[in-house]
Amino acid sequence: MKTGLFILIAGILCVLINDSLLYLQIKRYFKRKIYSYLFWFQSLFFVACIVGYHLFIPTLKGPEAYFWVEKAISVILLFYTPKTLYIIVNAFSLLLRKMKCIPAAKVISRLALGIALLAFIMILNGITWYRYSYKIERETVCIKRLPDNFNNFRIIQLTDLHLGSYGEHYPGITKLVNEVNRLKPDLIVFTGDMVNSFASEITPWIESLRELKAKYGKYAITGNHDYGTYVKWPTREDQENNLKHFFKNMELTGFKMLNNTNIPLVIGSDTLYLAGVENWGLPPFPCFGQLSQALEGTARHPVILLSHDPSHWRHEVLNYPVDLMLAGHTHAMQLGITIGNFRWSPAKYVYPEYNGLYESNGQQLYVSRGVGYLGFAGRIGQRPEITLIQLTNDCK
Repeated sequence: MKTGLFILIAGILCVLINDSLLYLQIKRYFKRKIYSYLFWFQSLFFVACIVGYHLFIPTLKGPEAYFWVEKAISVILLFYTPKTLYIIVNAFSLLLRKMKCIPAAKVISRLALGIALLAFIMILNGITWYRYSYKIERETVCIKRLPDNFNNFRIIQLTDLHLGSYGEHYPGITKLVNEVNRLKPDLIVFTGDMVNSFASEITPWIESLRELKAKYGKYAITGNHDYGTYVKWPTREDQENNLKHFFKNMELTGFKMLNNTNIPLVIGSDTLYLAGVENWGLPPFPCFGQLSQALEGTARHPVILLSHDPSHWRHEVLNYPVDLMLAGHTHAMQLGITIGNFRWSPAKYVYPEYNGLYESNGQQLYVSRGVGYLGFAGRIGQRPEITLIQLTNDCK
């Protein structure tokens, strides 16, 4: 209750302070009082929305709470990120005016407006189109000890769907399934965070996800969100039942869970092991992964490991004979720039390996930026990813 009240007050103050600063900067353009009234009307409208959400959200139970909170966050970001950027940049214009540098002040003022408009367009694009504009990332991964029968073996990696973030008529899932099946993979793997918290998030999409096809099957692991630990459950038993329901729903989609275990993939006389651990995370994330247990019986064979959090690679995996680890979790923070081979995202300051292929002493890690979204209902400069990995032992 105290947290909710704090968020309410903080939200109202942020809106009022932001709009007050903006008003002080632009009020000279309001030649008629009606413009001032309209400005403060929109400000009070957002305050009313924040109060309304504060009263509305506690009445929601289950996945719909995430859905509506994300919509609220997205609307606030859409309007107040451009306002904030304008205030910051235009402050230099006001300073130049005081210094009587009028021509320069006009240039900075126009620049501030341009930056604000660009931010608005990018956020709107991220919400309306970019979030299901899937990009197929193709990677050829060389494993020196890969058996010949697995040369050109094709793996589709999906991760971080966060199904509770979508409405039931979201078009992106059908599009995702069609894109994956068009690629005709040998194997499909899912590296965690199928849901935000609730097993029931999977239910509307069971039939669609069941349509994902791969010659050698579909395998998945858990991510930090799949355990439902971000919800205040009435009892411990309710949380445990939610997790049981999650595993049952995953089974219905056709995915086989690798909970600290492995499975041999056999082609002819050759074997490649696929291992998976439950979520392994640094605090505050849950840590249930048991790597040594997951790798039992894999000696002398190449191993591909599924582990949700890329931090696991440097903290433990590099000490084990794992040829390739596949991870997700970072979302590339749903924000960044990708131009050719140049990649930047604020995620890099939290996760050194946040997206793409990494190598250390012959061991490799691929981190996908994920399919879905959480918190902000969109993606800016970081398109949702379908990863197609082709294995080879031709390491030239």
